[in-house]
Formats: sequence, structure tokens, C-alpha cells
Amino acid sequence: MSTTLHNKPIPALGRLWSMFGTGSWHPSNPTPKLKSDDDDVDSRSPESLTQKPLLPAGSLMGNVSAMIRIIWTFTKNDLFTFSLQCVLFGVALSFAKDARTAPDPPTLKQALSRLPGSCLFQFMSQLLVNLDNQREPASVVEDSINKPWRPIPSGMITPDQTRRLLLCLVPLYLALGYALGVWNIALLIVIAVFIYNDLGGSGELLVRDIVLGISYIIYQMGPLRIALGSGEYRADMAGDLVSPRGYAWAAMSGLLVVTTVPIQDIKDQEGDRQRANRKTMPLIIGDAATRYYLAVTIPFWAVVGTLFWGTPVWYAVPLVAYGLYISWRLLAKRNLVDDEASWRNWTRWQLLAYALPAVSALTE
Repeated sequence: MSTTLHNKPIPALGRLWSMFGTGSWHPSNPTPKLKSDDDDVDSRSPESLTQKPLLPAGSLMGNVSAMIRIIWTFTKNDLFTFSLQCVLFGVALSFAKDARTAPDPPTLKQALSRLPGSCLFQFMSQLLVNLDNQREPASVVEDSINKPWRPIPSGMITPDQTRRLLLCLVPLYLALGYALGVWNIALLIVIAVFIYNDLGGSGELLVRDIVLGISYIIYQMGPLRIALGSGEYRADMAGDLVSPRGYAWAAMSGLLVVTTVPIQDIKDQEGDRQRANRKTMPLIIGDAATRYYLAVTIPFWAVVGTLFWGTPVWYAVPLVAYGLYISWRLLAKRNLVDDEASWRNWTRWQLLAYALPAVSALTE
């Protein structure tokens, strides 16, 4: 494959693209054999000639467009159901007087100037998680049932090419964390991803929940520290910007996620059953028991959060009511389409819960 700019070949870029290999597999095969450029296949054979390259376009802009499409497909399912929540958590908590050690909250100008850094760091964190998680063989099998449009099941990229993307991403991610003053958070996220995916923590029920809870706290602390100006003042080296009450809310939010995240497992039961080591709550205690459990825990955390922040009635009542509505949906609407809708409602409810510190701060 040659890479061109204004119809002129660029050998260096061609060599850069070639590091990602040319393997692919065909999703029409129910149990596909994932091929990579490391497979022992004669490059002149008919089989190798039909393999699809990662960046097949003949122009620089075409290759950039293909890469953006691949990255978007890796991350789109979690951008507004995970990353947005973490960024909002950081921004909202930075305005809470009791959650920071600095006497004054960020000004509007400071909050807006720090927002791009928070979004970029969180997006890179999510991309790291998505690449490492979705390249695992068991994840490919599960996604071929639950999410066949993802890059690997759809044949856009192979697991080995994804691994090589990770090799490029990790040092860039750590460098970004250092530049933004959250290098320790970035390092902890890399470790958490390794434990969850590469050491098989996602397949152990207790380990999975513990790692998920701790990971969510870590993911949220990155945007919070950036929102408080960690990268500007190197305050992470001079002193902690987060107060004990801020850490307490972060721990509570982690528990909130751990105790309510099984709502996403309800809609994924068919694919989860294809993974021999997958142990989710619906598969262990049953679908009905999981629904009743969530019907209690979701409104419970709505009440606890409003009490913790002394939230005004005009915000507390709708938050609790929304939690009760999700509980009703889980019990009354039991099909795949409605389970997907219930999960999306849960992610929106999370946004409202994470905004509690800012609402309380603005109404003081």
C-alpha cells in the first residue's frame, strides 16, 4: 500500500501504516479465525492478497479518515454513557466548597479553559480501555452477538492490529497525564486495565466488581484534578487539591456504579452466556432477582446523594423520581429493546446524580 499526498508517495507514512499489519477476518464465519500479519502466510498467496489492510485508502486524508472512523467505532458506545459522566463529575465537584482544599472555586474562565484537557484525558482513558477490552478473544465472540458493528467483529481491524495501536497509545497517554499533572492517575488506569482485561479480572465476579468500583473512582479523579488546576500549578506534587469530603463523594460514586452497573448486564445476557468465564449478576442470581435488586439500589443512591449534599427539594425530588421510574421500567418492561432503553435512562440518571455537588454549591 502506498500513501500519497497531492498524488506524491510518502514512503515514511507508508512504513508507519504498515506497522499495523494487513490481517482481517470475515464476520460471516460464526467462529472466525482471527488473522494477523504475524500469521505464517505466504505474502504472495491468494489468501494474503485478499486480506484487507487497516488503512486501505490511497491518500493521507483518506487514511486519517479511516483511522478516525475506527477510533470512533471503538469508543462511540461509551462516550455519552461513561466519559461524559466522568467529566461532569470532575467539573461539578470542583465547584463544591467542601470537596476542595482551595478556598475559592474555579472561575468561569478557568473552568472553560480546563475543560478541553479534562475531555481529552478522559477520552484517551476510555480509548485505552476500549482497545484493550475489545481485542480479547472472548470479547470478540461476545461482541459478535451483542455489538456486531464494533471494529473487530465487523472486520475493520484485527486484534493484533489493535494491540499495536495500544503500543502506540500507552506512552502517549502517560505523557498526556504528565503534562496535565495527573501522571499518577494515568499510571493507575493503565494498571487497572491490565488487571481487568489481561489478568482476567473481568471474569471473576468479586474481583470484577472491586476493580470496576476502584476504576470508576480513578477515572473520575483525573477530570476532577484537571478541573481544579492540577496541570497548571503542579499541585499534585505540592499538595492535594481534593478534600476528605471530595474523596468521600468519589468513593460513594464508585459504590453507586458497582451496585447499579448490573443494569447493563441485563441487556447483554445472550452474549455473556457465550463466554465460559463470564460471571454477571443476571447469570448468577437470575434475571428477575437482578431486576428487583436494581429497583432498590437505584432510588437508594438518589436519596443518599441528595442527603449527602443537602440538595434543594426542587432538584432532589426529580432525581429520586427518575430513579423510581427506572425501577418501574426494569420490573414492568422486560424485553431487549426496553432493557436497552432502561440502561440509557440509567446513564442519564447518573449525569443528574453527578451534578449534585454543583447544584448544591450554586444554591448556597
